[in-house]
This record gives sequence, C-alpha cells and structure tokens, in this order.
Amino acid sequence: MLEKKYNTGKVTLNYGEGPPNGIPLLLVHGSGSVWQDWTPVIRYFSKLNHIFALDLRGFGGSQHISGTYEIPTFTNDIADFIKGVIPTSPIIVGHSLGALITADLARRYPKIPKAIILEDPPVSLLENLDQWEGWSYFEMALDMIRKKTLKKDAVKRFVEKAGYSPSEAERSFRNLKQIDPEIFEQAITHNMMHLDETIPAVLKQIQCPCLFISSNYELGSLVKPEDLPIVKRSLKKGSMAHIADAGHGIHIESPAAYNQALMKFLSGIG
Repeated sequence: MLEKKYNTGKVTLNYGEGPPNGIPLLLVHGSGSVWQDWTPVIRYFSKLNHIFALDLRGFGGSQHISGTYEIPTFTNDIADFIKGVIPTSPIIVGHSLGALITADLARRYPKIPKAIILEDPPVSLLENLDQWEGWSYFEMALDMIRKKTLKKDAVKRFVEKAGYSPSEAERSFRNLKQIDPEIFEQAITHNMMHLDETIPAVLKQIQCPCLFISSNYELGSLVKPEDLPIVKRSLKKGSMAHIADAGHGIHIESPAAYNQALMKFLSGIG
C-alpha cells in the first residue's frame, strides 16, 4: 500500500492505495481507528481488488478541522474523494461510524457505489449509544488525551478497564495519538453520530447491493439480536452475515470469517 494525500478543495485526506487489481474496494474506518486498521482485509483482497483505505478528516494523517465532525460532512468528503481519485464505481466497506457514513452515502449519492458492506453499525442503539458497553472507550480516550497519559499507563488502563488484549490496547493507544480530541468530544455528545433518520429508514433507501455484517452482542457488538429482523426487512437488495465469535471490531477479531463473508458477497457482484 502506498500512502498518499488528496485535497478535495475542502479538506486534505490521507489514504493508502494498493495495486490496480480488479474492482475498486474502498475501506472506511470507525471512530477509534485509522486506515491501517484494515490490514487483515487489505492483505486478503489486495490481489483481487484495487484497494483504497482512507483516514476520515480528523483521523490519522488527514487534516484536522475543528467544528466539522459530523456524518454529512464525512459523507461529502468521501463522495469528493471517490470522484477525484477512484476511476470506477467502488464497493465501499464501512465499519461502525464508517458504516453509518457508507449507508448515508449510498442513499444520498446512489450512483456512486457499486455495492456496500456495513460492518456492525448501531441500529436501535444509535440514539442511545451510552448504553453500549463499549461506550467507556470514548470517555477513557478523551480523558487520556487530556491528561497526556503515558503509553504504559494507557495500555494498562485499556486492558484492565476495557478488557482489551495487550496488542489491542497498544493499537488503540497508537490511534489516540493520531485522532483530533474533538472527535471523542463529539462522539460523547452524540453530535458526530447523528443521522436525520433511523437506520432502518436509511437502509430502505439504499438501492445498490448491500451486505450487513453483525456479530455477538455479548462480546461488544453494536447490533442487538432483536435488531436483526428489522435490518432484514429494511434491506431491498441486501444479504446478512453473522459472525458469532467476534465483538465490535469484526474484521480485526475474526478476520478469516470476515474475509470469507466479504468474498462470498463480492463473488456475486459483477
């Protein structure tokens, strides 16, 4: 993957690009991540697809612009990026916040995506994210950034308080150093995650093929078991995959099953 920059005229976005093999596959990360967190997917699909993985504004190497962190703005950034960088309609994969953005893009710009994959976006929890067990991450992250917590102390806190593995804790700390603190402030006040409609209403407007990937709620998924039939009814051209041995970060926690689910879906996209 080559790391590059693209200026949309509104923001400079940092991204990684792989060899031009096959249909473009654009990867959109979640609220505690950067583009490199897609490495398990990139390794699997880089010989099959033309991979693009970007940092949203405020994340990683992309430009940090205070007061601009909301889903419509993220969505417009990605639409501008695709029009300026990607040669043909991409398949877009979004995780968590990235899944909300991807769904928003598919309904607002229906001619842009060839297909979309939504990995563990909040459904009924969208308006009550503070009820999610992973919510403590945002509060811990903001507190550690403000206190300039040292790596060893931050890793220990992630392990002891959030139940992260040591490697996951180190990855999370590394990401904190690359994310605008305002991102976490916006997440805590719910402003950043706001959509003007419910997720089922958004899903009903999506015209392209869509794969919705959920995981185990008991392990930290944002999708409750009772959300699944609602999602199924809402998808017009949709299919669903459930990966029971993973929590919220499915593509990191269970990469083999995740990649197989993507491969099965992508094999049906002409």
